[in-house]
Amino acid sequence: MKNPIYIHLILCALLMGSCGRKPSGPATSYPISFENAKVLDIGCYLSSVHFVQLENQPESAFTDINKVVVNGGNIFLLDKKLEAVFCFDTTGKFRYRIQRVGRGPGEYRELEAFWINSEKQELWLQSFWPSMILVFDLDGHLLRYFPIQWSAEDMVGLGNNLLAGFNASGSNNGIDSLPPGIFLLNPDGTSRGPALVTGDTSIYWSMNYQRHLEEFDGGALLLSQSDTLYKIDRHGHVAADMVMDWGRVKYPEGLRNIRFSSPGNRKALTGNYVYGKDQLVAFGPVRLFRIILNGRLQLAMADLSTGKGAYSDHLASSNARVPLLYPIAKSDQNELVGLYDMDLLLAMKESADSRQPDPGSAGLYQVMDSLVKSALAKDRPVLWFAKIKNEWLTKPY
Repeated sequence: MKNPIYIHLILCALLMGSCGRKPSGPATSYPISFENAKVLDIGCYLSSVHFVQLENQPESAFTDINKVVVNGGNIFLLDKKLEAVFCFDTTGKFRYRIQRVGRGPGEYRELEAFWINSEKQELWLQSFWPSMILVFDLDGHLLRYFPIQWSAEDMVGLGNNLLAGFNASGSNNGIDSLPPGIFLLNPDGTSRGPALVTGDTSIYWSMNYQRHLEEFDGGALLLSQSDTLYKIDRHGHVAADMVMDWGRVKYPEGLRNIRFSSPGNRKALTGNYVYGKDQLVAFGPVRLFRIILNGRLQLAMADLSTGKGAYSDHLASSNARVPLLYPIAKSDQNELVGLYDMDLLLAMKESADSRQPDPGSAGLYQVMDSLVKSALAKDRPVLWFAKIKNEWLTKPY
């Protein structure tokens, strides 16, 4: 289904101006107040943009991408609807598809997460049910699989040979109960102890993409529905990365912990407040993620070096060659990565067909229209890659 926000984002990216002046004053990590903005301009952080059109093969068709990892010349895409991981090279050529859905040895019924073990050059997949890790080489060959004590809504590898998972609802494996929060596993799947509870993980945590863990600085960042963003270091220690102050749109205390099946569910998921967060992308002091506010998708951005936060349903990139949409990943080459899927490309085509002539933006429109035309003709989505400026990767905060 086409989302009207995409058209708003495209038009805004084409027409809006440059980055605002950086706030003065002492830098602070938290708390950070988030304010409504007409536009979020991410062009300040970027130096260049290029595009990769994914090859059209019978086995390469996906439906809805939840996670992207770009590592060592490969692009890996997780599609939770198809319970599959797709691999392309960084020119867009299709390599292979992993989709082992079933009830036999080395098969799964529900796939929730994956990550790359760069040191061993292995692809690790986490099956939610049954609770299991499947390990592949980077050519897609199954090497081994083993059970794990707990499964997770999202899971990543940490830099010190640990696994970190996020359990949102509480679970029981028949022996031990697990409260909501972070839990740690050894690389053989055995538990490192009870969950480290992280605040709100109730009904309103869930969104379409449900990606909450971002590998960062040898460890990971966790974005749950708590208004605290948590940092997990390479040894599994958990601390606050920042605290978010949403002001008048803060989620009401009285609606927290409403169960999904409760009659109050509708009230919990409506209203002029933030009731969903996911798809965290982080670099240096910058944190980018999606929120749902008053039933609409919004984009939130915080700069920990200035202590400022903002959210908007319009995204611009003043320094980029063509407009960008919300990034869904960061590559191993320090690029932001985003996806123009087929619904979005069709929406862009419809927008172009009804566009009023604008001589001042003719060159920009020509580049974008050519990209859309080529992608639709080949019936394949396009990934964009935007290089992050080095100054932002090393900026202290």
